[in-house]
Amino acid sequence: MSVFVYGIVEADGTAVIGSGVDDQPLRTVTDGPLAAIVTDHDDPGPEPEAPTFNAYEHTLQNLMESRAVLPMQFGRVLADDDSVRAMLCRRRRWLLAKLEGVRGAVELGLRAVWRTGAEPSPDPRSESCMAYLRDRFETRQSARLLASELDPLTALARSSRRALVPHPDLPVLDAYLVDRGRVREFVALVKELDGCLDGVELVCTGPCPPYSFAGGGVIRSTD
Repeated sequence: MSVFVYGIVEADGTAVIGSGVDDQPLRTVTDGPLAAIVTDHDDPGPEPEAPTFNAYEHTLQNLMESRAVLPMQFGRVLADDDSVRAMLCRRRRWLLAKLEGVRGAVELGLRAVWRTGAEPSPDPRSESCMAYLRDRFETRQSARLLASELDPLTALARSSRRALVPHPDLPVLDAYLVDRGRVREFVALVKELDGCLDGVELVCTGPCPPYSFAGGGVIRSTD
């Protein structure tokens, strides 16, 4: 048997209801103040296929509606309940602090996309390597300028993560940790900025579990 771990929650006595990957029933493994939400599977665990990804995402979405959840890295399994308890015990103080940090908040993603024709793509077949490098530099500078226009969003978030993407069509990828009560306000500001920025389309996604704010992205099952 292997144990597929979805996320870490506080052991507050709240029952976990429902099923996860492969329609396996959810259950908890508890150590002190912490609990892991898990399902049981035959070795070596669920296959990394589209239905598995979908079930994992759906399960975490449901869990976060009723409690603070730190997501585990997708597709990682532990050998048994003792291994799960050992992980919870070893990282107890850190996990409790992270849970407190995301309590009452969700993750919202933001993609900034150049509209067709708004930003030229670097051409590796340009007349010289120097010209190509100049194009790449200008593309990154444009991404930095665009990112600065999105800074007002940080005032509505507890925390944020930003990636400037070298691909010219998708210059900025952001993630924001936002209080549930401010989600509508945040989305409204995204729409306002979208209407003000020429040549740019802003796409807001979520709410999602706080994948980007669980510490190093997500918690590794080997930690």
